[in-house]
Amino acid sequence: QKGSFDLMVKVYEQGVVSQWLHSRQIGAMVGFKHILFNIKAPYPFEGKKKINMICGGTGITPMYQALHKIVNTPGDSLEVVVLYGNKNVKDILLREELAKAVEQSGGQ
Repeated sequence: QKGSFDLMVKVYEQGVVSQWLHSRQIGAMVGFKHILFNIKAPYPFEGKKKINMICGGTGITPMYQALHKIVNTPGDSLEVVVLYGNKNVKDILLREELAKAVEQSGGQ
């Protein structure tokens, strides 16, 4: 839906914001503020033919947003390399979604 986005939030036992978000109903409206300096290079990554994404743990979530957009935009030929680390295999967030993106990308 235009003007909206989905969030994946890891709930931390001592996390004030993650606990608050977790207490909301799925589909609830919450406000967000865009901080311009926090976005280094927004999609469509003008002038880039290849990008590298390096992240660990919950850092995959903003990377996944970009991957989702790249893979699902017809004609986007941007090559993407993702280096993603976790302590354990069971800690991999979005594992199925990442595998599907790799499959959809056709080696992109």
